Amino acid sequence: MGWKLRVGEAAFPLEPPRVVVGRSRSCDVRLREDTVSRLHAAFVWEEDGWVLEDLGSSNGTFLNGQRVVERQRVRAGDQVRFGAVKAALEGPTGAVASSGARPAPIPEATWDYTVGLVTSPPASPLWRLAALGLDLGLFVLGSLVPFLPLLTMLAAESFLLRPETLPPSMTTKAFVAGGCGALWVIYAWYYWIHGWARRGGTPGMRLLGLRLVDNLFRQPVGYARAWLRALACVATGLTFGVGFLMVFFRPDRRTLHDLLAGTQVVHRTPTP
Repeated sequence: MGWKLRVGEAAFPLEPPRVVVGRSRSCDVRLREDTVSRLHAAFVWEEDGWVLEDLGSSNGTFLNGQRVVERQRVRAGDQVRFGAVKAALEGPTGAVASSGARPAPIPEATWDYTVGLVTSPPASPLWRLAALGLDLGLFVLGSLVPFLPLLTMLAAESFLLRPETLPPSMTTKAFVAGGCGALWVIYAWYYWIHGWARRGGTPGMRLLGLRLVDNLFRQPVGYARAWLRALACVATGLTFGVGFLMVFFRPDRRTLHDLLAGTQVVHRTPTP
């Protein structure tokens, strides 16, 4: 058995001469988590073993709890962290472990790139309220963009064109309005559903350092859970706001739609 980088249940083989870890599609080991840089770190093979180097990542690469500033030689059993993603090195049979024992299992192991996140504290009600207000403002402003063609047509008709030069018929206006409406639906899906499913939160949440995770602190939560959360928000609204008030009384700060969807909003603190 050769060298492997284990992230949760996933094991990535380390093959000479170089293995790049990061968020980019070009990386040998791709970790699609927002604390991982596009080109985060690299394992480089030398004559006497593997060395780990940081590639100028934003949130740092850590080897056994120590930040990697210069190249560091790694051994079987070493614990590595890329931003907030934890991993462990597995050596070939007979390799000497750095601690003399098997590497500790990574908690909350699951599939693909959503594993091994450093847990964060629940977001307070005030932070969530601020994020919601910011999201509503950004969403309303962004909603003007899909309707720019229709607004431009109406403005030109009202202020620029003379009555005898008004070609757009009601059919044309209806066609343009329908196209703008379709663009708005795509925009709304991208802002809310895609934001929850793949970006770890909406723009307002991310700007304030909040992240949406599932009940095992995995991120992103995926489209199925994002759509479930959207439907759960409707159910919460039907309670006349009582479901939202649960955030003030629960230690985990989860609302009714969080409980129904199996999600939680956390405050992502900068990695040390």
